[in-house]
Amino acid sequence: MTMVQMNVRIDAKLKNEVDDVLKQTGTSVSDVIRSVWSYIADRKTVPVLETTAQEHAREAEKQRKLRLVHEGAGLVHKELVKAGVISEDTDLMDGMTYKQLRDEMYEHQYDAYLNMKRAD
Repeated sequence: MTMVQMNVRIDAKLKNEVDDVLKQTGTSVSDVIRSVWSYIADRKTVPVLETTAQEHAREAEKQRKLRLVHEGAGLVHKELVKAGVISEDTDLMDGMTYKQLRDEMYEHQYDAYLNMKRAD
């Protein structure tokens, strides 16, 4: 295998910060560059490299969406309690998948329907 040498210009402060991290992990700059080049060659694409600001923005958006899911679940819980389908202390998910929860609710509704028919 023929080896080549590459020269790269980079901010000195950034280089020093990365050198410290690599030293702590026992990884060389060459190892990192070879890994990135191999990744690109194998996948024919550049890996997604995000800045800290982008990472924070992505995490903030994820947390925003999770809050919306929890708020929505709270609304669903209230409506199910109001409809008499579940009790106030029922944990909607209780380790179940959405499909299991849905199936259980349909089963409960079907049982209530059958009981109503029997009473007629």
